[in-house]
Amino acid sequence: MTDVIAEHLDHLRRSRYSEATLRERERILRSVPGDPLALDRETTQAWWESRAELHDGKPRAASSLSQEASHLRRFCRWAMQQGLTERNAADWLPSVRQTKPAVSPVPEADLYRLMQDAPEDMRRAIALAAMAGLRSSEIAAVRWSDLDPGNGVLWVRLGKGSKGRSVPLSSGLLATLGDPGEGRIIGRRTTGKALSLAIARYMRSRGVDYTAHKLRARYATRFLAATGDLKAAADALGHADLSSISRYVVASGDTMRRGAEAAGRIG
Repeated sequence: MTDVIAEHLDHLRRSRYSEATLRERERILRSVPGDPLALDRETTQAWWESRAELHDGKPRAASSLSQEASHLRRFCRWAMQQGLTERNAADWLPSVRQTKPAVSPVPEADLYRLMQDAPEDMRRAIALAAMAGLRSSEIAAVRWSDLDPGNGVLWVRLGKGSKGRSVPLSSGLLATLGDPGEGRIIGRRTTGKALSLAIARYMRSRGVDYTAHKLRARYATRFLAATGDLKAAADALGHADLSSISRYVVASGDTMRRGAEAAGRIG
């Protein structure tokens, strides 16, 4: 029997989807009982109910549920395009209401504490996240040869969706990274997930209760506060659309006051 899930993954691989996306798509699709092309309403809804809780009985986050529904929906859409099925089984799933939490970037004082006396590889990893906005997977892959100190630019070759981009670097970040060497900038081979966990452990050990992603949020909020340019921020951070970046806009008190004064004038 043909493994339609494997065929789907091969299609995504040829379309240059990241391996992380492929692994997650396969994990979700393999959890669907029976033939994913023969799903009926009852089977689909029973599968969905089984996804509501984690193994320890705690409710699964709305964001995770929404992502799982998206994986099934996109698989079924592909199957319809290939003429393998006549409907999208994910249409039987209920919509998932998500509330986006307020952005909480790592505070400057905490970032300063993290950088002080940090091991060299950790200091560079934190700097690339907080001062260049790189994802953990990008930090794990970036090499010294990707750095152009003369022009103050870093080339991210393995960005999300296997899309490369150039990231401008400040003189402060270049000084923090130090003299160029050989191989990976953080000095060792690791995965993005392992690096993210390592950064989080180090942050907790220094009394900073934030995740690695909050370092990237720090870059986004400061970039936007300084420029107000959503398109430039989206390009620097590797976001595909502006809606993903707009949540990092945090208005300062001065900005709010100027807006109020402008709106309070007639003519």
